Amino acid sequence: MGLRERLTTAAVRRIAVLVVEVPGWGRTRCAAEEQLRRRGWRPALTPADADVLLVCGVPGTRLAAAVDLAWDQLPGPRARAEVLDPAGIAAVLDRVVAALSDDAAQRADAASRPGEPAMGIEAGADPAEDDAADDGDHEDVDHGDTEDGDDDSGDDDGDDSGDMDHGDMDMPMPAGIPLAGGGDARDGLEMDVLHVPLGPVLPAWPAGLVLHCTVQGDVVQEARAEVLPPDPAAEPDGDLVPGSPADRCDRAAGILALTGWADAAAAAARLRDDLLGPGDPGACRPALQRLTRRVRRSRTLRWTLPGELRGRLLTLLDDAVAALTGTTTPIALLPLDDLAPLVTGQELGAVRLRVAAAELAPGTLVRSGAGLS
Repeated sequence: MGLRERLTTAAVRRIAVLVVEVPGWGRTRCAAEEQLRRRGWRPALTPADADVLLVCGVPGTRLAAAVDLAWDQLPGPRARAEVLDPAGIAAVLDRVVAALSDDAAQRADAASRPGEPAMGIEAGADPAEDDAADDGDHEDVDHGDTEDGDDDSGDDDGDDSGDMDHGDMDMPMPAGIPLAGGGDARDGLEMDVLHVPLGPVLPAWPAGLVLHCTVQGDVVQEARAEVLPPDPAAEPDGDLVPGSPADRCDRAAGILALTGWADAAAAAARLRDDLLGPGDPGACRPALQRLTRRVRRSRTLRWTLPGELRGRLLTLLDDAVAALTGTTTPIALLPLDDLAPLVTGQELGAVRLRVAAAELAPGTLVRSGAGLS
């Protein structure tokens, strides 16, 4: 085996995958994340961090444009794949390894890439109109960042403050005076107004959601939410049942990942996968109770998360435990129009957490037609 082959073999042992969920394919996304964990691959935080773009579902026109933009931002060697059901994930990932190892194809891909990166599509615009308007103003779709980490977990009951690595993450409630408020900075100068779309390609983010934010400094002044639907001709694989123990563990995993506590996030995701599996859901109760105790006892988490968000996280875990003991707590899904008031007046560092904690179900919104443009 030559040097090139050895380097290629080493590179594909720890592949970074950016998973994109299309509304209606929640179960496929969960199964894909489980497969990645089993293979020792890691979740990518941004397109620039990814080797593979894995699309779960069939996106509609506008969502497909956002996915294409993310694909353009992946460095080489790179691979792109689409999976439509959990049963096909293993074969798709095997083909991804072969694609990354194909030196000739990767060289051809590098040679064919444009010199200028794509700049995205105008928020809320019709794709046909966007193609015709070459001189229009365009917004970049912000793919954001998270502070997820390696997938190793423990189930001890002690204080887990040491497990949380926040790095350079924007804290939800930073100390000091806010950078913006009332439109003027602390030096008395008027601050620029920026239009920043968040989503739809973001880890720990509702499928297909785009949050169009008007921002001064780092504070959201106005917001408008919409969900980019799948291809209308496609048949969705199915979402997690809203309010089920698996759904609550999935939501908790997203919140924990955004706080930077990768260990606890991985534990919640494993519980979600076990609850979705063929085994007895009741067998997951002891591990879920241990995770709940860890989260409740963490002093660092108490300091990191605002009280209402920490309370929301604990409620998710407590309700999941209660559901496994036969006590089901009803869930009230948040209308899309009610999302804007939750983030207006918040710093951008807090928006991701508030959206993750909201009871949104994009697949349900797509089926009802609410929030679609």
